[in-house]
Amino acid sequence: MFLQRLITSLILVPLVLLIIFYGHPWLLGSIVLLVFLAAGRECFQLIPIKDIRAQIGFLALLLVGLWACGYLFTYWLALGLLLWGFNIIAILSFPRSQRYWGYPALVAGTCFILLPLFIQSLIHLYSLPKGKGLLVYLLFLIWASDIGAYLSGKLIGKHKLIPQVSPGKSWEGVLGGIFLALIIAVVGNIYFAPVNTIYWFVLALYTVVISIFGDLFISILKRRCHLKDTGTLIPGHGGVLDRLDSLIAALPLFYFGLTLG
Repeated sequence: MFLQRLITSLILVPLVLLIIFYGHPWLLGSIVLLVFLAAGRECFQLIPIKDIRAQIGFLALLLVGLWACGYLFTYWLALGLLLWGFNIIAILSFPRSQRYWGYPALVAGTCFILLPLFIQSLIHLYSLPKGKGLLVYLLFLIWASDIGAYLSGKLIGKHKLIPQVSPGKSWEGVLGGIFLALIIAVVGNIYFAPVNTIYWFVLALYTVVISIFGDLFISILKRRCHLKDTGTLIPGHGGVLDRLDSLIAALPLFYFGLTLG
């Protein structure tokens, strides 16, 4: 499994970087839209939605939400960050939180808010001065956190983080992920030379922490529906949501932190 994930990453990472820096905006936009629709399709299992007409209607609603989020981005961002606060409470109180997370309409509403916000946050970040570089920095920050957590968890992980949500995650993994991510933050601090260095590292830390909760949130939705993965689109990684769960949480907060700072 690890070898398959490594091979997939070695193929996808250079491809993503090439598209970000050298791809035509229309190509990048088309890929982002396809990813958005693929993520929406995987939500069918998490809500769940089985009727084909309801599935088509939900995808159409997501597209309307993507358009509306672009026009109401500031308000949508505030709502999304507030929702992530509730999601964190749901994760920390799992499985008691299943009493309200068991409602399909609530899960569907959460997906409707968070997926368009994720895409619009990406677009807004990309549009900032040095936006391409900041997007790549964020990707490496999250990738480093994932790799550090995986390796340290495998090697020395003993104390479980939240076993009822994700039995494989450990506190040692979290610390290993934060450590490797902060090395990326050091490199980013040298390259971008932010005005406030302390704020830069605090933002990196908060971004990594909420990315962990993004992963855990998708985990409780999968556990609720007895799923191992949200899909099989990416070899070794599962579905689109399995790969993007950390970024779905991290991107809005990272963008908010940048513009606030």
